[in-house]
Amino acid sequence: MVAGMLGLRSTQAMVMKKLSENVLTEELSQRGYASAGQEADFYIVSKWRKEINLSAAEAVRFSLIVELYDAANKSLFWRAELPYIFNALQWSDARVSQTLRLAIQNFPDHTPKVSELPIPDLHCPYEIFLSTA
Repeated sequence: MVAGMLGLRSTQAMVMKKLSENVLTEELSQRGYASAGQEADFYIVSKWRKEINLSAAEAVRFSLIVELYDAANKSLFWRAELPYIFNALQWSDARVSQTLRLAIQNFPDHTPKVSELPIPDLHCPYEIFLSTA
């Protein structure tokens, strides 16, 4: 888990980083993914930004980007972006957690790999004769 905060006070940044790690890990766990450390197939990056939105009454707003990367080749394969998701006055642990859940909500559930393919029933009610003529 990598979390980044741009333009935030250090206390807000620390809280948002910890909440990002906890909430996203919990959400992926509920979808059937397990934390694998160095052996992981993918890793997740969250980026919080505190931005000025001149078109809104509450000019200072938070934006969130959540990205998942393939661990083997470091290529991006999934992304959610929530620009200007809430204003600075709405900042709270609950609001940050809610926003993280909203960002990851469309990420698919884990589908376990099939370790053994089923063996087809090769019993055939007909006899087959092959000739080399």
